[in-house]
Amino acid sequence: MLQAVLAEKAQPPPILRDGGVADARSRLEVYRHGYRARLRDALQAEFAGLRSMAGARFGGMLDKYICAHPSEHYNIRWYGAGLAAFLDYAHPWRERPHFADMARLDWAISVAFDAADEASVSAADLAAVPPDAWPRLQLSWQRNLHVLDCRCNAEAFRRAADQDQPRPRLRKFAQARQILVWRKDTTVHYRCLDEKEWQVLSAAIRGETFAALCEWMAAHHGGTAAIPHMVALLQAWLAAGLIRGWTLGML
Repeated sequence: MLQAVLAEKAQPPPILRDGGVADARSRLEVYRHGYRARLRDALQAEFAGLRSMAGARFGGMLDKYICAHPSEHYNIRWYGAGLAAFLDYAHPWRERPHFADMARLDWAISVAFDAADEASVSAADLAAVPPDAWPRLQLSWQRNLHVLDCRCNAEAFRRAADQDQPRPRLRKFAQARQILVWRKDTTVHYRCLDEKEWQVLSAAIRGETFAALCEWMAAHHGGTAAIPHMVALLQAWLAAGLIRGWTLGML
């Protein structure tokens, strides 16, 4: 029965019989249509930004994905995990990489929402770190945090979908921008990172010490301005709930 439901064309299995209302083939079509409709419904709920960006093409896009990628997980919630990769290689969407970028942002938002709850560090917590230990400080980050490379204004399409606003105009960029996605309490947030914040944040995520982060700031802002800039970033990360802990490394 499973193989008959998944197949594009199949003979009804013996378990299905002709009846007074419909014959066996018609009954099989009910199951086949219902299976694909449930998958489509799940994808439409997960990929609100892509639905906004793709417009009338969205339904056909999902149908092609469903045909090419039968569900492999017992939980329908994870069915959309491969949609962005599908759009990367499948014709005609591979010629329009903004669709895959949009799908990745939608999926990151979905995964961040479902991530396990973790406590976050406050400014008062960090105040307990002895001053002479700060150079060795290494920050650890919420596991619901994602950073995506994106060459279009995908965040604008997602925001329009979230706020039930008209679809924005597509903008493409020569250089990829980074979009930060994270959850605080029960709300998922996303925003673009400027180049300087991304350079410092990526180093911090790699485990660089606070001293190394300040050295990078000094090289780009000058020694006098480095600490205020670093403090401002740290305060923003703390307020957003991005940091879940710290360790003391070696210099």
